[in-house]
Amino acid sequence: MRTVLLLAMLCLALSDCSSVQTGNKPVQRATETTNLAVIELPWTFQSDVGVRFVSDVWDIRTTMKYQHILDGLPLFYEALINRYTTAFGELPLPDRRMDVYLFEDEGQWQKKLKEILGDEAEHWYQLKSGGVTIDGTAVLYHLDRRGRSRVTLRIAAHEGWHQYAEAAFISCLPTWLDEGIGAWMEGFRIRQGEVQFLPASNWDRLTTLRTIINADAISSLEELMQSDPSILLSNGRTTLLGYYSQLWGLVSFIIEYEDGKYLPALRTILQEAATGILREPATGWLSCFSIDQDQFENEYREWIVQYVSPGSQWR
Repeated sequence: MRTVLLLAMLCLALSDCSSVQTGNKPVQRATETTNLAVIELPWTFQSDVGVRFVSDVWDIRTTMKYQHILDGLPLFYEALINRYTTAFGELPLPDRRMDVYLFEDEGQWQKKLKEILGDEAEHWYQLKSGGVTIDGTAVLYHLDRRGRSRVTLRIAAHEGWHQYAEAAFISCLPTWLDEGIGAWMEGFRIRQGEVQFLPASNWDRLTTLRTIINADAISSLEELMQSDPSILLSNGRTTLLGYYSQLWGLVSFIIEYEDGKYLPALRTILQEAATGILREPATGWLSCFSIDQDQFENEYREWIVQYVSPGSQWR
């Protein structure tokens, strides 16, 4: 009875349920291991027939055609929200349903960006292999080939964190931390239908960061924390990829160094963001982690070299 009531409430809450054509009945989906209730509805984008999945937390619209990917989307997104709310201690659920558009190809993605951003959309076309979150809405497209989904879902995990932080936190996270956690959320694998999150299992970030370190081109933490990804994109995708990879390394360091030495400070920042009291210290974000900022940076630089080296104990 509870599931039937939930599904009915979801239908009433959808602003455009009335647009569903007569005869197209919602399909109930549920995972075997949780109480997640999801309804499946028909959806179209510019005459391309797609699918819409709606749960308590997500409203996912997609024109993807691979059935095995479609079948796994509700489970993957449920795993994401569980990850976001538990990875750093208990964090709140979002206060609203989060919208996701996952398109079959880049052309549809560009059209949706144009629809939302107008002429400003062209700035983001340079991303090529990426996704964008705009006012809490993720706009993504299929980046893999031959029915695969790993790269696409990694971007979904990254952008999903941005959506979650915007919907669940009262205070905004600093950009460096928001992007760093987004990159840290990307690593995963799926085994026997179960999503397992493995932050270190992120070959793209690893190889990019390894190249930066081998070239002795790693940014100072002050520079990294003050960078704007939108401006970096104007300088080229390579610069932007280096930025994300270094933030992935920094957040990994904060979480893992000396069995989590700096993790309590990170948890405090996230809790303060959730409750609306987060403010940047007058002495900068680094002071949240250590009174000796030079020592913190030296520890980070020494650790990250070992972290990305082939055969590292962390891999």
